[in-house]
Amino acid sequence: MSQTPITVTYSLEEILGQINQKLDKLQEDVTDIKIEVTEIKGELKRVETELKGDIKRVEIELKGEINRVETELKGEIKTLDAKVDGIGKRLDTQEFINRSVVVGFVLAIGAGIVKLFVPNFPN
Repeated sequence: MSQTPITVTYSLEEILGQINQKLDKLQEDVTDIKIEVTEIKGELKRVETELKGDIKRVEIELKGEINRVETELKGEIKTLDAKVDGIGKRLDTQEFINRSVVVGFVLAIGAGIVKLFVPNFPN
């Protein structure tokens, strides 16, 4: 069982030429990838700049809205203070009227008791 050896007849120059062609193609692919990465970095920087601008704009809008709400609340607090003062004055008046009515009832009850026990008192 003897086998004859297989011989390959390629020139070393052809093989090295093919290897160089493949290396050149790989180099081009790497260069293309580098260019794409650079473009992506530029796009990311642009997006980041836009986001920073949007964030600043939103912050400014929020500050304005907060100031507007704060001003409205201060106005409403002043209005409520005025209403409370008005209610206090009305309560003072009502307390005076209630005291007067109670004093009148006490005097009427006292006069009724006197009249009950001493029917001929004024005479």
